[in-house]
Amino acid sequence: MDRTGDGSCGIVAADGIQDGSGMMTELEIGGVVLTIDYRRTGDDRGPSVRVFGDVDDERVQLLRFDCFDDDPHYHYAPTGVNRLFHLDPLTMGCPVEFTLDQVGRNTQAMIAAAGFEDFAEGVDQSALAERIGDVQAAIDAEAAG
Repeated sequence: MDRTGDGSCGIVAADGIQDGSGMMTELEIGGVVLTIDYRRTGDDRGPSVRVFGDVDDERVQLLRFDCFDDDPHYHYAPTGVNRLFHLDPLTMGCPVEFTLDQVGRNTQAMIAAAGFEDFAEGVDQSALAERIGDVQAAIDAEAAG
């Protein structure tokens, strides 16, 4: 899905989108809750996909994928150990495509790697794979404003 041929996605947000604007899509799939919004942080911006789960009766952010224009990256346990990995769009392609691939194929393994092994056992990876189109549609809708 490299829409431009240069490793970027070619996603252009509608004017006026601000972080914290209240616009957010929430999807419950396969035992996790995905929230999708369009974020601005400093000089960077882009779609963000957060993966939440109920751990010990508390809603915990397990993973976050920030598909930013300048510094796309993802986090394991962003509110805990916060292991952050930067993406190289030139070698890894579109950050949105990378995110969709990880959510569709590797969410369960990534949640376990984030330190939530017991929770990961209950994640239905096949349900996430089946509904990856819904995640894509939410990303597109958030970017469109």
